[in-house]
Amino acid sequence: MKTIDNNLPVFTPQNLFNEDPIGKLFIKKTLGKDYATLEKTFIEFGKYAALASPLSMKADQCLPQIKKIKIKGLEIDTIVYDKSYHELEELSYGKGIISIKYDSKWMNSYSSIRHFLGFSLGYYFAQSEMSLYCPICMTDGVGRVLEKHLKKYPNDEIVKKALNHISSKNINELWQGAMFLTEKQGGSDVGANKVEAHKIKDQWYLNGEKWFCSNVDAQAILALARMPNAPSGTKGLGLFLILRQVPENNSATIKIQKLKDKMGVRSMPTGEVNLVDTKAHLISGEGEGLKSMLEMVNFSRIYNSVASLAIIRRAILEALVFGDNRMAFGKKLNKHPLWRSSVSDLIAEHIGIITLVFETIRLLDKVDNGGSKDELQLLRMMTAFSKAITAKLSVFCASEAMELIGGNAYIEDTILPKLLRDAQVLPIWEGTTNVLTLESLRSFHKQTHLLLFKKIEKILLSIKSIENFSKYVKILEQHLNSDKKLMKKLLSKDPAQQEILSRECMEKLSRTLTLGLILESATDNSLREICLAAFLRLHNRIYCITPLSSAFSTELQDTETVLINMSYIEC
Repeated sequence: MKTIDNNLPVFTPQNLFNEDPIGKLFIKKTLGKDYATLEKTFIEFGKYAALASPLSMKADQCLPQIKKIKIKGLEIDTIVYDKSYHELEELSYGKGIISIKYDSKWMNSYSSIRHFLGFSLGYYFAQSEMSLYCPICMTDGVGRVLEKHLKKYPNDEIVKKALNHISSKNINELWQGAMFLTEKQGGSDVGANKVEAHKIKDQWYLNGEKWFCSNVDAQAILALARMPNAPSGTKGLGLFLILRQVPENNSATIKIQKLKDKMGVRSMPTGEVNLVDTKAHLISGEGEGLKSMLEMVNFSRIYNSVASLAIIRRAILEALVFGDNRMAFGKKLNKHPLWRSSVSDLIAEHIGIITLVFETIRLLDKVDNGGSKDELQLLRMMTAFSKAITAKLSVFCASEAMELIGGNAYIEDTILPKLLRDAQVLPIWEGTTNVLTLESLRSFHKQTHLLLFKKIEKILLSIKSIENFSKYVKILEQHLNSDKKLMKKLLSKDPAQQEILSRECMEKLSRTLTLGLILESATDNSLREICLAAFLRLHNRIYCITPLSSAFSTELQDTETVLINMSYIEC
């Protein structure tokens, strides 16, 4: 922390891991005995994340540009970046944010926590840099799809080559990933896609327009295209791998028409692309293409949740630092009752979201290591819930934190405007809140919500005998019983009414699950006090982005000190 004249605090992070006491406690709890050997890695990434902060601000102001170059007579569209963006790549890819998950020596010891480590490291980097976290997400997502493909086709040399580059720590050898999915006539309706695939001898070619291509100059791209003579809708789509460097100069066939002028994540280029006889490698054919792509989409949704969690934490941290150093009306901001109540709401939401997102990641690791069919179904539902709820909360929390600071937070000299602009894409990317709600509704028809209820009941059984937990158990039981009645009501309605009611059901089920996970976390002595304080505030916030009713504010005043004090280390 440094203070300039006229009572204006300016926060400069030094290590975002060390400055996050709550995150550290949750990570320590999740990793258990592995934490001791991995703590050094977290401390290092906390430092890299802090170093990324000023670079992120600079890259956001110096936008990428299209540059056309000629190689052997061919015109190739490339992207020119500010130096700060490349420095951010060194602080992430170059430090192993992706490669660590593909390192065979590391995997021999830590395969059971593979994704948790990757996502929790990313949680700190994304607190400073959301734009590059999107390419990091897609690079890992392409790697995941190709890795699964190799289990079926271990002799696919093209995929082997691509995966070796994707998992490289060497920036000069790294191939970043992208997902060319959206077309303008369909958007979320992927079944309307028109990009066509045709085959000449043993080579596939793609032709058509992709409308929203993030990380547009990526070297390894997964793209959906309609198979020859295939039926309409999603069943007719195949999934292809496009490599810019294989065969040589394939990038000349990928025409970047323009870059989008986006509201947020501006330093990462998103473009409109025409594919003109672009050579591609088939990953999954007719009837299977969308299924394979959804593997990447669902994985990206967890990345989206982690990015949301990161924005929530950074926004709260900025508010806490300002509140502890800004004098107003004769005392520090954080001594004013209404300010304390407001920031405590945000901290409680942050704690709830940590439990929800971390449990989703833990379940992903479990499923990848041989989990059951029920666990896979639960993972899909929790992924949709996590993405939808965290994304909406990130916008709300960034805006609330900005308001807690006041006018200074509205100025582009600070990180808050960037956080708010970057947050707004999160409810849109990888399926809007409505799309995810409708997916949840389909899972309700498959009775997947019963697995969720079973999980909450198991938590209740495990905590009933804990001393002084009876009050919290009773509250959770009330939420669960209310949700069971709501689900019966939902499933008794006609289809149109089900759609209308489904958003409420998703939010309430998410809240009840979160409350259960908070109580489960509270069984850890180091987390008990703060988790119980968060629980009391959250159970009164029925919907996830609704401000706390003033009727409860005075009753819960005793929760504020622990929430504020345990969220903040004086900087």
